[in-house]
Amino acid sequence: MPRTPSPARAPHHDGTADAAPRTGSRRRREPADRRRELLDAAAQHADEHGLDALTPAGVAARAGASKALVFHYFGSTAGLRRAVALEAVAQLEAAAVAPDDRPRPERPALAVTAFLDAVEARRLVWQDLWRGALADDEATQAALARARDHLVLRLTSTVSATDDDALPAAPRLRLIAAGWVALVENVTAAWLAGSELSRAEVERLVLASAVVLVPELPEPARSAVLATARANSGTSG
Repeated sequence: MPRTPSPARAPHHDGTADAAPRTGSRRRREPADRRRELLDAAAQHADEHGLDALTPAGVAARAGASKALVFHYFGSTAGLRRAVALEAVAQLEAAAVAPDDRPRPERPALAVTAFLDAVEARRLVWQDLWRGALADDEATQAALARARDHLVLRLTSTVSATDDDALPAAPRLRLIAAGWVALVENVTAAWLAGSELSRAEVERLVLASAVVLVPELPEPARSAVLATARANSGTSG
């Protein structure tokens, strides 16, 4: 009996034909899904070993992929580290927001708690960033600058949780705010590294130290920050 010929497969526009489907073959991942998988592996590696120890080879081994594929999606070792850092910064910004339905005087403390929660969850990444990892990477430094501005805004209760305003351009305020953020980051980094201060003491110290911003803040932020600082300074008056 003659064999029944297989149905012809439609040619592509370039004249080639589709390959015959293979039963049980794994469906090809979408590029976005594959990149997400690699980025998740990179984040886990950085959380365990630090941002400075993150390499395409390490991510490829963890994800069961080729090093060439990691380079395809992230371009370079710096690009891979940048992607992990930018995600950590975005997570911090999303977390350190006090709910709008809470009284405004309570928001600074809530924002500090959320800030410390976020950096503690990814302590090695933040320790490396604060030590200068990716200091020459413009995208990472721009993201960090925005996050620092937002931290000042949230800690001084000058905006609601949904606002995305920039820190006022007054040179004196920006200069003092930059110094205060550096203090907060240094104190937090020391705590993450094993400082004798407890988590509660760090929270109180951060809130008390915001008093340095008071002379340059407008009302009602000035009174709110002063009251918060006094309440956490351990002194009266």
